[in-house]
Amino acid sequence: MLKYLVSTYIEGERCKMKHIVFVLLFTAIYAEPLPLTVQEKQIIQAHEIKCISTGLWAPFNLVKNKKLVGIGFDYWNLIREKLGIKNGCKKAESWTEVLEEIKNRRYDMTIASKPTEDRLKYAVFSKPYVTYPIVIATKNDVGFIHNIDLIKNKTIAVGEGYAMADILKKNYPELKIKYVESIDKALELVDKGKVFATIETLPVLAYKLNKNKFFDLKISGSIPYTFPIGIMFRKDYVQLLPLINKAIDSITQEEKDKINKHWIVISHEKKIASKYFYALLGAVLVIISFFGIWLLLLKKEIMHKNKTEKKLKQLVTIDSLTSIFNRYMLDMTLDKEIAVAKRHNVPLSVVFFDINGFKKINDEYGHKLGDHVLRELSKLIQNSIRESDIFGRWGGDEFLLILLNSKEEEAVIFAKHLDETIQKHVFDKEIAVSCSFGVTSYKTEDTRQSMMHRVDKNFYDTKRDTEEYK
Repeated sequence: MLKYLVSTYIEGERCKMKHIVFVLLFTAIYAEPLPLTVQEKQIIQAHEIKCISTGLWAPFNLVKNKKLVGIGFDYWNLIREKLGIKNGCKKAESWTEVLEEIKNRRYDMTIASKPTEDRLKYAVFSKPYVTYPIVIATKNDVGFIHNIDLIKNKTIAVGEGYAMADILKKNYPELKIKYVESIDKALELVDKGKVFATIETLPVLAYKLNKNKFFDLKISGSIPYTFPIGIMFRKDYVQLLPLINKAIDSITQEEKDKINKHWIVISHEKKIASKYFYALLGAVLVIISFFGIWLLLLKKEIMHKNKTEKKLKQLVTIDSLTSIFNRYMLDMTLDKEIAVAKRHNVPLSVVFFDINGFKKINDEYGHKLGDHVLRELSKLIQNSIRESDIFGRWGGDEFLLILLNSKEEEAVIFAKHLDETIQKHVFDKEIAVSCSFGVTSYKTEDTRQSMMHRVDKNFYDTKRDTEEYK
């Protein structure tokens, strides 16, 4: 047993030395250079890109072996390799320093941020390279928090100046918020019972909770918002955004999974083994058996937390029947893409459709087969759209497609293509399935509500021409 634990510790210590190698090999092996036009190369060469970041927002940015590393840096290294950008990044002592340096144009960008009303006055933002759910951390004895209204009378600790503070202040003004200097301080206050909870992104809390001093805390729930993370540039660097977004679009799911696995799963387990080896050195042999049992229980608790985090993310974004995006995620995505279309004057279209006579299918064949039709149709559409398109279930037998960089006439042609594809497909029991479509595109000053109102009207104009309405 002792020999096994010693070998586990040695392996854990080796992992520290391997981290730098991981980052270098990761970008070298997985970051495929993008084919760039002469004009695109000239844009990159014309912009000296000076990066600045703190090491205070683990696991997005932190300091290891005197180097800045983390989820944000792994994504930025991928983007740099794909675009041929060579520079490194300066370490700032605080997030306020980062914002001031970019605001005053002494530095050009930072690797992990999201738009806020104040930041948009002097900065521009890439599309998110990753989006995470926002979760609530409390003591272990607190039950599952399925609605944030359950804690509106409790004190919540949040990092001052962080985007999370803006999100909570804007959407939950009734919350009793205590502003602190860091997420570590917030968790310390929760651990000591001085505040009820803290709210942050899933990776940040998962990373912190799996560090040694916060094992009395857990993730107890989520709020109905997600946290998109992208790259912030000074405002006069807007020319670079299409290239950065192009590189972000080229990042594969395999690359994303590697980054998440490294920072949110592997590093936690090895840190735990490393710390408790030191405790073992000063302990008597009689407690080794107890320690082994405790370690197994701890591993079970970590696995339980990981499963809970995965379920929380699915609850927030995924429709349980069809395994595509749900209405909440569609609303959030459409709001975000409307903001991009407005800011960068790029086309955006939506396609709304439902299944003609779906009630008749349920009545004749039963709801079980009706559910099967919904799942089969969802897979068919997923296999027919572009990787950049966003597809989800609006509700019942209604679906929504968000088509990026697509004009209305292009969306109409695509909707006709989908219509033909659906009608040609052979569904179970040879049920004839057809759909009615509505199409519209972004117009100046549109909101999500105005776009959905217009596409809904176009949809019902089409619906009246179907057999169901004759």
